[in-house]
Amino acid sequence: MKLLNKITVWFIGVIFLVTPITMVISRNNIKKHLDKAEEQRMRAVNDHVYEQLLTGVKLDHYTHGRPIEVSLFQGPMPAERVQTVKEVARNEDLAQNECRISVTSYYQVGKQIYKVSSYNYVLKSEEIFAGMLSTVVWKMLLIILCVGLTARLLSRIILEPFYRGLKIIKHFDVKRSDQKLQLAHTTTTEFKELNDFIESMAQKARADYAAIKEFSENASHELQTPLAVVRSKLDLLSQTSIDDKQAQLIGDMQASIERLSHINRSLVLLTKLENHEYATSESIKFCAITKRVISTYEDWVKMKEIDISTNLDKNIVLNIHPALAEILLSNLFSNAIRYNLEGGKIKVELNKYNFIISNTGNPPELPTAELFRRFKKGNQSGESTGLGLAIVKQICTVNDFSVTYNYEDGWHQVKVVFGLPEAKPAAEKLCPVPGTKLAVS
Repeated sequence: MKLLNKITVWFIGVIFLVTPITMVISRNNIKKHLDKAEEQRMRAVNDHVYEQLLTGVKLDHYTHGRPIEVSLFQGPMPAERVQTVKEVARNEDLAQNECRISVTSYYQVGKQIYKVSSYNYVLKSEEIFAGMLSTVVWKMLLIILCVGLTARLLSRIILEPFYRGLKIIKHFDVKRSDQKLQLAHTTTTEFKELNDFIESMAQKARADYAAIKEFSENASHELQTPLAVVRSKLDLLSQTSIDDKQAQLIGDMQASIERLSHINRSLVLLTKLENHEYATSESIKFCAITKRVISTYEDWVKMKEIDISTNLDKNIVLNIHPALAEILLSNLFSNAIRYNLEGGKIKVELNKYNFIISNTGNPPELPTAELFRRFKKGNQSGESTGLGLAIVKQICTVNDFSVTYNYEDGWHQVKVVFGLPEAKPAAEKLCPVPGTKLAVS
């Protein structure tokens, strides 16, 4: 929910919470003031009757048709000369209960005490509340409408610099050194502080990116040079007169150097993937690359007498860098062969929704989820650098794919989902791989 909508909802919620309370308070105040005004009016009426009693004027003319009663009071003068009574009385004319206020006053006229009583019917609390309710409902609807329209209008004025800045940030590319992040000007203090912070962080991010990129490139270059020198020296040394033990040591050193060179290239590749240096808008045929990678590993497959079965759909077009697609498939195939059994099996499936490669092999010694972490591997192969699946994971991440690894019933399965719901591939659209056994499932 947008910030503006949240503020609007909170404001309307406060209105709904406060309005009933204010209605009760208003009703009580209105009722109190109406009763007090009516009580004062009846006191004034009683006082007027007393004045007529003092002057000896006949009361018939004034009291006729008025709810006033005048009578002699037997007994001493009450301590409270004005008495007010509020009660619910039955109005026979209207056949309903009404709220009645009676005011009784006692006056001394000569040696006689007169009792003057007047009464009147006033509005009940329920009637006042009912009258207020309809007014409040319309008032709240009008407030909600005004708040909604005003909030939308203010958002275009007050939040307009924020939306413009957000649009600029979305198009900011840390890899472009020629692009300067220039946010929209605003007079709002909070937005000014936010823009200053974002601009400084963008400059720092660009500087950090440039430093990391320069370091990775320099490290790769500087490491490859001494490795090439050591490799050439070992080649020269192997051509001299050496015994079997020395030859074995030289072979071990050459293998270690190749392994170190492979680790260096893999780490540089991971760094480039994390820095999104393989962005592309190019669409490629994934089926063709899959066939090419499978044919690349034919000799290794024959050496281990592995049986490969494929089920590949035609015309699988994906938006991925060609180099990344080949690295992804090469790492998956090399793992499937390296960790396979002698005379084992490999199954390859490809459709427009996912790519699945399965191979027989010994159970993994680590949880399968941890195998995607760097330098995590089982003990089945000492030749592995432990970076293959980490590279696969990173390639899937930068291309919005998802990858999972499962082991069940002696089969290792790596599944790459291209971000769409799964569906069973059509059997009539198959892309066989030359030189391999085709199994249609």
